[in-house]
Amino acid sequence: MEIVGMNNRDSNRFSWTRRQVLGAAGGLVAAGSTIMGNRAARAAQQFADPPTGPATGSVTFLSAENLSGKWNPYNHTLLAQLRLQVAAYDTIVLLDDNTGDYLPCLALAWSNPEPSIWEFKLREGVTFHDGTPFTARDVKATIEYNSDPAQVGSFFFPNKFTCEVVGDHVVRINTGTPYAAMPALLACGGPVISPAHLIEAGKLDEKFVGTGPYKWVSYEGEEAGVKLTANDAYWGEKAHIKDFTFRFVGDSQTRLAALRSGQAQIIDRVEPDQIAVIEAEPTLAVQRVNTVESKWMTFRVANPPMDNQKLRQAIARAVDVPSIVKYILLGDGEPNNCFLTAAHKFYGKSEIFPTYDPEKAKQLLAEAGFPQGKGLRELTYYVSVGFYPKTREYGQLVVQNLADIGIKVNLQTLEVAKYNQLLFDPKAGDLFDHGWFIAARDPEVLLSSLFRTALVTKIKSPKNVEVLEKECSLLDPAQRAAYFTSAVIPTLETELYEFPMFTSQLVTGQTKKLKNFIVPPTSNAHIERAWLE
Repeated sequence: MEIVGMNNRDSNRFSWTRRQVLGAAGGLVAAGSTIMGNRAARAAQQFADPPTGPATGSVTFLSAENLSGKWNPYNHTLLAQLRLQVAAYDTIVLLDDNTGDYLPCLALAWSNPEPSIWEFKLREGVTFHDGTPFTARDVKATIEYNSDPAQVGSFFFPNKFTCEVVGDHVVRINTGTPYAAMPALLACGGPVISPAHLIEAGKLDEKFVGTGPYKWVSYEGEEAGVKLTANDAYWGEKAHIKDFTFRFVGDSQTRLAALRSGQAQIIDRVEPDQIAVIEAEPTLAVQRVNTVESKWMTFRVANPPMDNQKLRQAIARAVDVPSIVKYILLGDGEPNNCFLTAAHKFYGKSEIFPTYDPEKAKQLLAEAGFPQGKGLRELTYYVSVGFYPKTREYGQLVVQNLADIGIKVNLQTLEVAKYNQLLFDPKAGDLFDHGWFIAARDPEVLLSSLFRTALVTKIKSPKNVEVLEKECSLLDPAQRAAYFTSAVIPTLETELYEFPMFTSQLVTGQTKKLKNFIVPPTSNAHIERAWLE
């Protein structure tokens, strides 16, 4: 693989002109969000070039998901915390959400000289927030620590990686076996780079210490949230907004009220029936983007009867996903017709994907040994409340759909903190509603974490593991794409350990005074690129 180089124009990582903003808006349309693309394009026409001078003003972001309260970036699975980390940490390479290309970040250039070796030439003159110079030693410490199965965040990696420091600013990463998705992995926001001395001292939990455009100020509990401030010593283009506060507020109505009153400038996971309320306010706006995230129904295959493949297939065929999206989510999302979303690389409509067909569901239920549900115990279905929009409401429809073919289901709702805890308990219920947001267009990290690592189900299908191990070893892009179509997607859809019901639409409310804040399909919106009017 050729070395990827950087010219002078690349040196300012976050320098977005008006033309680039317009291009990003168009890219969102290509990613499957016509609604968001059209609105963003109109809004983007109002943007001027970024302001000059020191950072000013403050922005508060209200998140629908909780934070952990501990700050080790490799020891959690929380999307909210991953999105916040983007402001304080840098990655080795960066995904261009507009083009899908990988750009220099902490690495200026990289190559793949051997199938299992990736070499990175690192940027010089970069310092961490604590003043420590950034070197290859920090990359080695981060990658080896993050990929260790003892860390929660190791789910990003297919296996433990090892590193060799070749020079102060040259590092080689050994993936063990060929790994085609290396740039996607390093850009997805999981393996952010921390100082080696904090990793070695076991002090990652105290606060964020990265090389990013924002640095840590404080965390004084959930009500106050995390407070960051612009890093004046940042190696790239400096942030335009001085202070950034990120808080968890679990109630959607409270988030909405804060936006309308001006207490917050950005709110997350806007409910479908709140969109019109926000759009009616002359000072507020809404962004809507179909993402790389699906809403999954996981089957607790560790527990009978969910180990019955025909039963899983029957349940998937019984769920009226189009009605969920159209009538309950009011169009916020898109029913899936593939194991991938339209924003993913290798996406293509699948002929065997389990779409709504109650008669086929009844046939499969009989083939499973439970004709009209006879002999099948009552199942338990867990959903969250206050996090993903309308989960209780569409959970009720799922219960009715399954009753229509003879399956009795007990719906249980969970507040977000308890929900995040039980998600990874293979004994918690029979069906479990969840999202899984890996900020990458390449689906390898997503599929590997769900089906090779089996982070949610805890049980691995040998067939799933086999095809996923092979696809990531195919370094030729054409061969890999063909194998996804011919083997990976059909295997995942047939085994059906999890069912991706629909593509999640991320709906964000914001003040119109906030300019150049763009939420892409990967969710990694860069606050440092935005400014206040």
